[in-house]
Amino acid sequence: MQKLKEWSNLKKPIIEYNEKKYIFSIRSLILFAIGAPISAYLIYLFFDLRINYWLHEIVVKQTVYFLNLFFNMSAEAQFVPSGIYDWRFFIPGKTPIYFETFCTGIQAICIFAGIIIFTPHSQDPTTKEDIIWRKTKALIVSSVIFYVVNIIRMLIQIELYHIDYEWNDIHVSISAASSFIAAIIVLLMHKWIPEFIISIIYTGTLASEPIKQNRKKKVKEIVEKTNKVKMKIMRKILRIEKKNFSRDISAWSKDFGYIIDGDDLVISPEKVSKFIELLMQDKPFKKEA
Repeated sequence: MQKLKEWSNLKKPIIEYNEKKYIFSIRSLILFAIGAPISAYLIYLFFDLRINYWLHEIVVKQTVYFLNLFFNMSAEAQFVPSGIYDWRFFIPGKTPIYFETFCTGIQAICIFAGIIIFTPHSQDPTTKEDIIWRKTKALIVSSVIFYVVNIIRMLIQIELYHIDYEWNDIHVSISAASSFIAAIIVLLMHKWIPEFIISIIYTGTLASEPIKQNRKKKVKEIVEKTNKVKMKIMRKILRIEKKNFSRDISAWSKDFGYIIDGDDLVISPEKVSKFIELLMQDKPFKKEA
């Protein structure tokens, strides 16, 4: 609770991407972290109910149609209600393959549906004005892609099984290999819903902000007492890559009248107050226009 209170008191960062501003509420980020996995699980449980086994029938019959169209293997979709199974693939000369909800690929669709639905909206009015349409488009396209890829996966697996590969050998390996499509969906989501990735970055920024502020306070105390600070500490606070830091610190020393003395940045007594003021800014050491 104390950590949450600290976060709520922080000044919200603004992430700019493609000329748009992304600002998220703490509540929406928490809802995303909790709601996405729970909703994905609940949606899957809904489709795993027997009243939704119509999806099994559609997937099995479509797969059989394409198996016979492309491979001419005389496959059949058989309705044999028994326990958790209602449908199975019958391949002449082979042990039948029973079909369950997981084989529909619906679990992948559920995961991304949960993510898309609960991805937080930016509080910037311009950025969020078309978010519902973008989410709808991402949900439809990702679901279609997962469905098609799942059908292709089963065609490959059953054809290999038909030509005498062991089912256990091909089932797990090809299912795992087909998961690469999730990476494509993430890229599509970033195109239509950049809020997904940006909200994760935003959460990391918020989580590290108290640490950053504490470091700034320590530097403030050190500079007030000694008129100098280790440049290594400065680089950590400012989060600048090592190769760029030397360039930037040299420029600041010229612009603001600081002195670089080995590993220390030395500030003259009359400039300490201004140094602290610049350090505490959201974008430290930016020259005034």
